[in-house]
Amino acid sequence: MTTDPKADATFERFKARIDALKSAPPLEKARTFLKSYCALNSKLSDVEEQIRHALGFNSIPLWTGIEGLETVLSDKQLPASTLVSLVRDDANRKELPATPEAARQYLEQVLGLLREYLPKQPEGEGVVSFGIDEVYNLRDPAGKLERLRCIDAVGVEKQSFAVLVPEHASEDQGPFTVYRYQSVLGQPLQYDRVTDAGLIAKVLKVSQS
Repeated sequence: MTTDPKADATFERFKARIDALKSAPPLEKARTFLKSYCALNSKLSDVEEQIRHALGFNSIPLWTGIEGLETVLSDKQLPASTLVSLVRDDANRKELPATPEAARQYLEQVLGLLREYLPKQPEGEGVVSFGIDEVYNLRDPAGKLERLRCIDAVGVEKQSFAVLVPEHASEDQGPFTVYRYQSVLGQPLQYDRVTDAGLIAKVLKVSQS
């Protein structure tokens, strides 16, 4: 299996941007969302369409957007001029009145769209069933929660295995995580993370053949 330095560099830049966005202050999260999803869309219906599209490949900017907007709109100490700037400059809504009332109304409409398409609570931890291209919150051996995407399910030595990669990682380059699972009708899915290097190699060989 070969590695592509350009692809690795692109992924690292993408991961760095996402990590920076997650740790940004709420106001910056709101600004980033408005610039990315509203500034180039003249109508709310276009903003809605872009939100729906983003759900299919990367919902993190939507979660940070909703977090930023909720904090901004609930901050009673936020200057009125900041609200106006968010809408007229960051969201590029120059046609709206330069008043905090008009700005708040627009931001609440955008927030309403986000709430409509994102569940009220983030996804839970664990697996109900392994499905191709589904993303799961699972803990690594150190106990840290990570988001893994299932890219294959194969049978090896009469056992069932799921092959996963980090949510936005390459399906060809990994890094790969393997889970052994057993499905029994009427019972919760039983699964465990495979740590045996030899077994992992066998599973990946079948998956990549």
